[in-house]
Amino acid sequence: MDYTFEHPLFDDYPDPVFTLDLKGKFTSVNKALVRLAECSREELLQMTFDAFVDAENIGKVSDIFQNASKGEIQNFEAEVVSAKGTPLTLCITNIPIVSNGIVKGVYAIAQDITDQKKTEQKLAEYNHRISAILESITDAFFAVDKNWIVTYWNREAVRLLDTPRKEIVGKNLWEVFEDARPLKFYDEYHIAMIEQISRRFEEYYPAADLWVEVSAYPSPDGLSVYFRDITGRKNAENQLKIEKERYHTLFNLSPLPQWVYEVESLKFLDVNAAAIKHYGYSRKEFLSLTLRDIRPLDELKSFEKTLNVGIRDKSFHQSLVRHLKKNGEIIIVKAKGNHVTYEDKNARLVVAVDETEKIGAIRSLEASEKRFKALVQDGSDLIAILDNNGNYSYVSPTSKSVLGIEDSALINRNILSFIHEEDKKLFAGSLLHIKPGQHVKIPPLRFKDEDGNYRWIETIITDMSDDPAISGIIANSRDVTQRIVDNMKTKESIDRLDILSKATTDAIWDWNFLTDDLIWNNALATNYGYPELRYSMQWWYDNLHPDDSTQVIEQLDTMIKNRETNMTFEYRFRCYDGTYKDVLDRAFVIFNNEGEPIRMIGSLQDISERNNYIRSIEDQNRRLREIAWVQSHVVRAPLSRIMGLTKLIFDKNTSDELKKELLTHLDTSAEELDEIIRDIIKKSEEINLLES
Repeated sequence: MDYTFEHPLFDDYPDPVFTLDLKGKFTSVNKALVRLAECSREELLQMTFDAFVDAENIGKVSDIFQNASKGEIQNFEAEVVSAKGTPLTLCITNIPIVSNGIVKGVYAIAQDITDQKKTEQKLAEYNHRISAILESITDAFFAVDKNWIVTYWNREAVRLLDTPRKEIVGKNLWEVFEDARPLKFYDEYHIAMIEQISRRFEEYYPAADLWVEVSAYPSPDGLSVYFRDITGRKNAENQLKIEKERYHTLFNLSPLPQWVYEVESLKFLDVNAAAIKHYGYSRKEFLSLTLRDIRPLDELKSFEKTLNVGIRDKSFHQSLVRHLKKNGEIIIVKAKGNHVTYEDKNARLVVAVDETEKIGAIRSLEASEKRFKALVQDGSDLIAILDNNGNYSYVSPTSKSVLGIEDSALINRNILSFIHEEDKKLFAGSLLHIKPGQHVKIPPLRFKDEDGNYRWIETIITDMSDDPAISGIIANSRDVTQRIVDNMKTKESIDRLDILSKATTDAIWDWNFLTDDLIWNNALATNYGYPELRYSMQWWYDNLHPDDSTQVIEQLDTMIKNRETNMTFEYRFRCYDGTYKDVLDRAFVIFNNEGEPIRMIGSLQDISERNNYIRSIEDQNRRLREIAWVQSHVVRAPLSRIMGLTKLIFDKNTSDELKKELLTHLDTSAEELDEIIRDIIKKSEEINLLES
């Protein structure tokens, strides 16, 4: 059955209206749709709605009409093309046509929103262009409506105020930036909004440590604000102000005499306090003088020549001249002058340095150099300068005592030619990798003297090749042969202790009273966990158990005082992990001819296991004594009651009633005895556990 509409209201309806069968074919169309489709009614009634839909949207539109055929009312937008190719955008409402509960077709009302969509698109494009402009400008920008709700916030505003858009757009400006209310921003923005006038101002925002230049433009809808960071400019202005004040301060408070004079008349225009103090004239007297008045009479001729060379041509000029103080004293000064404009006058600023003081400084420097040379010649260390290839360019006179070679024999010689073959790589590597200004301590190496013997030399090198006065590598060397020999002897002692350790598991130790060196064998590491084998005696004191230390140290002091050679101690010794072990320490003391201790050798034996065993035996004996006491005392009481009650029960004179009562007491005593026996068994089991 076709569902068609031919009523005048349907045909004259201003918006396009049509009906479709379940296959999407037009069954009724009104005039408005005919005009929109740009074809005749007859042509339309032979077509389906899909004919007007482009290929990309056919699937979507078909699904929508399919849902309508299931009884669903739907609103949707569809992009269509008229018969003449005109693109259209329709807003369509689908209403199912139902008969006897069955959907027979679709009734559709369409609105042509093509112009509306074009307008929206243009508006979106316009907003996009505006947004692109606002985002690309170097100024920060934001906009608020009449209620101070932020409607726009560009990326520069995000950056300058460190406030993301999501935290500000759509929110009240003064709620987000409440700390700006007391500042100029609040008053100026309100004036712009209320009086509808633009405002331009500068203000400092402490929260962002930012100076900004602000331009606020009102509109009927709200306020547009542009602002830029002028912190750099403000800082520059402040710096300029500071520099001016600093210049004024430097001039007036400079310890060096300074003055400004007019080039044409040579009259003093300004002088600082140092000049007044140094030359003896008051400010008023100075300002009444000219440059000629502070020059000796016999130098006025040469002074005129100086005026024409480097002064009147506005260039920088310095010269060594004689000046005359108010008291008649003549001083030699270095006058440094440069052109300045002072109160619109062609002038020069002069700094006068009294060279008399410099002469004194030079003499002090010469004396200092003499002292330095004396220190270098008489010092215990060798000071040398090497070039980057290791050649000697300077050697202090101490080379004979340190290296066994005259300093003159080392100049221009390469240091590697004196170093043992096995040590050359170490020294050459240090020279190769040292950086300017860096200090490198080189471990002791062997250096051959004039007799062909090797000495152990320890050296610190400092790269001062960047210093024009040095232009090389400074090497400070000292003879450490004796120290190396002593270390070798110490190593031999340790090796001997290690050999001893193979015959015992005890920690063997050797204490040198003279050097306070306490050397151990490897058992110190295996038994007690310590990573080093060399310590001081204070280290031993520190590792005694606090409860044992006083007694052990007093015992040690007493034995040494009494010159006892053999000593035995028991105490608790702290391991590397912080736990304590019981130890037995046996020691032997060696005294010199004066009876003073010079060496002490001992062995530290771990007796923790033995002591623990003794303590367990003592604990076991204590528990056995407890069991014996329980058996002899506690068990006796209920057992005696049971024996007495039994006799009464078997007594023929005991009544039945009394026997019942006696049986109750007998049962109670038996339970008590059973509980005591259980306790004895429990204690016995605990002893068995201790033994196992």
